[in-house]
Amino acid sequence: MESYLAIYPALTMIFLTFFLYVKNRMDAGRAYRSKEVEPTYFKVYNGKAPHYLETSRQTLKNQFELPVIFYFFILLFINFENISIFELILCWLFSISRYLHVYIRLSSNHVPYRAKVFTFGLIILCVLSFDLIIKISKL
Repeated sequence: MESYLAIYPALTMIFLTFFLYVKNRMDAGRAYRSKEVEPTYFKVYNGKAPHYLETSRQTLKNQFELPVIFYFFILLFINFENISIFELILCWLFSISRYLHVYIRLSSNHVPYRAKVFTFGLIILCVLSFDLIIKISKL
């Protein structure tokens, strides 16, 4: 299978991150205009902030944790110029898990559901890492 196909789940993750940047900026503007935060809050993000702003910020920060490993794996798949359907499905499942994680976090923020979705994504990355180790050892 063509390795460039791994770009598509990665692009969906990038679009999700862009969406969260816009949402975070809109939430920050809302909090600032309504005077729910002091202007100095934005210097070092220290102090009291409304729940919706903290949730938005944390959700954006989450996109630079597990997904960073995912992007690295995508680069490796492209570098090897060979990706299996199994690996591609795992990449898509990880991307979907991150969308679900964001949805849960920004809606109900029900921690047990969020934890299950996070764990599912983590397991996918673990399987991909073992798969990559096997692939590298065969080179």
